[in-house]
Amino acid sequence: MAEPGTIVHVVDRQGVKLARLKASALLTEEEVEALGAGLEALAELPGQRVVLSFLGVTHITSVVLRRLIEVHRRLKESGGELRLADIEAHVYEMFTITRLDRLFRIYEREDDAIASFLESAGD
Repeated sequence: MAEPGTIVHVVDRQGVKLARLKASALLTEEEVEALGAGLEALAELPGQRVVLSFLGVTHITSVVLRRLIEVHRRLKESGGELRLADIEAHVYEMFTITRLDRLFRIYEREDDAIASFLESAGD
């Protein structure tokens, strides 16, 4: 099984957890589980603000979308939030077809997503 650290690399950027995917495709069960485990770990602490960058990711499965919904729900329940960034056009199409573009706040670049958290913190 792929370890969480092999799929998700997390850094702290001004109090926002930036999770970068380190695979160009998330297709196997092991990759999806590693992604879920890496993101679930971020949801364990209350109020986590998380940006998930898809930079360089060219293929995902519907199972990945389901995992993202689960993580989104867990973060929201604990007072946190998940925002997405850097999604290539054909991957983004999966979000629009499934209408998940209405559930997630999606940004063109990770810096924009991080800035959105910092701006909302100042309100």
